[in-house]
Order: sequence, then structure tokens, then C-alpha cells
Amino acid sequence: PTRGFGLAAELGVGTTLTPERDPFVRAMARWLHFVPLGKVQLKGGTPRDSRLALRAEGGAVLARDGAQIPVTQLFLTGGDTTVRGYGYRKIGARTENDLLYGGRYLAVGSVEWQRPFAFRGNVTDWESTLFADVGDVADRAGDLSPQVGVGAGVRWRSPVGPLQADLAYGLKAKAVRLHLRLGFTF
Repeated sequence: PTRGFGLAAELGVGTTLTPERDPFVRAMARWLHFVPLGKVQLKGGTPRDSRLALRAEGGAVLARDGAQIPVTQLFLTGGDTTVRGYGYRKIGARTENDLLYGGRYLAVGSVEWQRPFAFRGNVTDWESTLFADVGDVADRAGDLSPQVGVGAGVRWRSPVGPLQADLAYGLKAKAVRLHLRLGFTF
């Protein structure tokens, strides 16, 4: 996609099984918006849009404080489609001993500038990108502390879908990571 927006929402209700049955609610929402920024066109060539991709995602698991929520219903983030610059699902809530576990609240946001490459007078199927991602997971909404990843990448509009390669730096992780993807992810 090169313009428009998408919105998705999930709502689930369940109960824990042990040590006692506690009801819980799991809610999640995603938003993606492509904002055209102008055409890239060379003399006599076919124009292609430069654009800004904005993305936000949030989630919450609501239950009594002592409820033992199944780990599959809790949130982790980080990686190719969320906060680049961090490993896959390496951002989560932490114990006092700094062990990672899934948390009850999730917040993720991203801004990405995408611009087609021009080569030898032609606009190509390649694009350059600059991006900033931010996100965190915590057991209490007030404990969310943004973890930021910044970087640059390239996109190729292949016959089987977009091929993406991003080089990102996680500010808190103090590490550079390569992220590769094939296909469009909402």
C-alpha cells in the first residue's frame, strides 16, 4: 500500500484455571496510516509516491492484581515488525532480578519515511527508508518506559511482495541489528 489507513481491534474474555478461576479481558488495537508526501518523477518517467508511514499499537490485559494470566495472553514486543533495534520479543516486563516476562500493557509507535530510488534517470522498484520506533511492555500502565530504535533501510517491490532490509540501533540496548522481512505486515 502507498496511501490510506488500516485499523484493527481485538477483544477477548476468559478465565484463569489455576490456582482459582479469575476473569480477565484482553484488548488490543492497531492503526497504520500512509500519508503521501509528493511524487518522485524524472523527466518522462513514471511517477511514484514518497510517503510517511505512521503506526501505533496498544494492548491491555485487565484482571485482578493476583490473577495468574496465561503467558500466551500477555504481551512482549521487539523485532522486525514492532520496535526495530531490539531482538524478537525481547522487550517486556522485568522481575527484580531483571528476568524478562510478558506484561499486561503494551504500547508501540513508529514513523517511517519511504522514498523511491532513482537510478540512471529512471524511478526504480527500490525505496529508501528512515525510521524511528518506540515501544514498551509493563505490568502497570504507569510503568511503561519508552525503548527507542532508529535506523534506515531499503525496500524492493518484488513479484512476491515487498522485501525489506533495515539496519536499526536500539538506544537502550546499545546495539545495531539487521532486520529482514518478506511481505507486508499490518
